[in-house]
Amino acid sequence: MKHYKTNILLLGIDAQSAEILLKSQAQKFGVEITENSHLLSIKAQESIRFHKFLKEVSALFGDKALFGQNLPQIALKLLQAKKLKLTTAESCTGGLLAYQFTQLSGASEIYDGGVISYANNIKEAWLNVDSQNLSKFGAVSEMVVGEMSKGALELSGADIALAASGIAGPHGGSTQKPVGTTFISVQQRGQKPKIARYLFKGNRKSCQKQTCQSAIMMLIREIIE
Repeated sequence: MKHYKTNILLLGIDAQSAEILLKSQAQKFGVEITENSHLLSIKAQESIRFHKFLKEVSALFGDKALFGQNLPQIALKLLQAKKLKLTTAESCTGGLLAYQFTQLSGASEIYDGGVISYANNIKEAWLNVDSQNLSKFGAVSEMVVGEMSKGALELSGADIALAASGIAGPHGGSTQKPVGTTFISVQQRGQKPKIARYLFKGNRKSCQKQTCQSAIMMLIREIIE
C-alpha cells in the first residue's frame, strides 16, 4: 500500500510540543504523526487528506513551518530560495557535515566546498586560525571555531559558513571539556559569527551525528532570521 510521507520542522517549537499541538489535526485528517529528532514525521494513506493536512499546518504556523525529507534538504531548499552559497570548516565531524549536503540532489547550487581541518596545523595554514588562540583556548573553543568559520568564508566565495570543533570521544575529554563538548559557528559574510556550545551524549558516531544536526539547525535559524 502506498503511503504519502514528509517531515515538518516547526521553528521555535520543540518536536514533542509540536506533536501535541498537531495531534487533533492529525486525527481529523487520518494522518500518522511521530516525533523524529528535530522533526515531525508525517504519513498518510490518502493523497487528498495528506495534502489538506499540510495546508492546515501551513495556515496555522505560516513561515515557521518548513517541509522536507530531512533537515539537510530543508536547509538546501532555504539556501536555494535565498540564492545563498554555503561553505563548511570541520574538525570533529571529519567531512560528515559536508556530506549532509553533497548527498542531496541540487547540492551544487548551494554548496561551494569545505575544509576538513582536523589537525591544528591545518587550521592555522588553511583557515588562518591564530596559533596563540589554539595554545591558549584549545582547538575546541569558542575563539577557534569562530576563526574557522571566518577562515572558510575568506577561502571560498560562499555567503555563509558552518564550522564545528568538538571532542567526539571516547578519549580526549577533561573536567573543563568532557567528551561531547562541541562548539559550532554559523557566520554570514560581513557579519560576526554566532557560536553555540553543546554537550552531546553517546558514542563517537552519535556525537558526530548530533553535531551535524545541530549545525544544520543553526544554519536554518540563521537563514530564516
